[in-house]
Amino acid sequence: MSLFPYLKIKISSLYTIKGSVVLPLVMLQLAAWYPFLSQVQDDMNRHTRQKDRANHEWERVKQQAIKLHTISFIDEPWARHHVVATQTNIPTKWSLEGIASVAEWQGLLEKIEVQFAVGLLSVYWQREDDGQWLGRFLFNINVPKANREYHNWLPSKLRAYRFERKDWHLLSTVRTDESASALVTYKKSRYWVRKGSWLPEAGLSVNAVSFDQVILVAKDGSKQSLIIREADGQDD
Repeated sequence: MSLFPYLKIKISSLYTIKGSVVLPLVMLQLAAWYPFLSQVQDDMNRHTRQKDRANHEWERVKQQAIKLHTISFIDEPWARHHVVATQTNIPTKWSLEGIASVAEWQGLLEKIEVQFAVGLLSVYWQREDDGQWLGRFLFNINVPKANREYHNWLPSKLRAYRFERKDWHLLSTVRTDESASALVTYKKSRYWVRKGSWLPEAGLSVNAVSFDQVILVAKDGSKQSLIIREADGQDD
């Protein structure tokens, strides 16, 4: 007897699969693929957020660039500024210079930090004979952020310092055809100074340097003199 009748499979039966069988198969496939699909979706969402954030930051960078090129400090006509360096037309370095009182400088610097995201690269302070301050700043330009740390770049803490002669020693002076400089110590720290130098730790600036002495001036205009050490190692 032939076995083929028992082994015959109706082709049509392969296409007649009950729904009760299909649904578990689909669920199994979804369960197997879900972790992968979920990770792909998370990556896509994260990429979209990063792209949106980058576009938002770029817009703020461009707006800041326009301000830096066009801003005019109407209330501070003594302040001069210009863009020092750019990259793809976006400012990367910016300078500021002027002569004003400490209070005026404070108002301007606070205004700048409110409007711009800047980082200090260098600063130079020199106290003028009339008590005004010459300031020269060089800033790098950062990406604007909603919450930024504010800084105190002033040359003085707006308070008087008591002069203690024992804290000071004039060690030597060096004079050239055009200028003179001096080596002084203040509380065991050494500084090379010249006329106009500012010593923030002491709250004093250098008014003059001569062959054998240095004249220091405080914010209130009072002056103190240092002379070269005598042979016995004592100051005046």
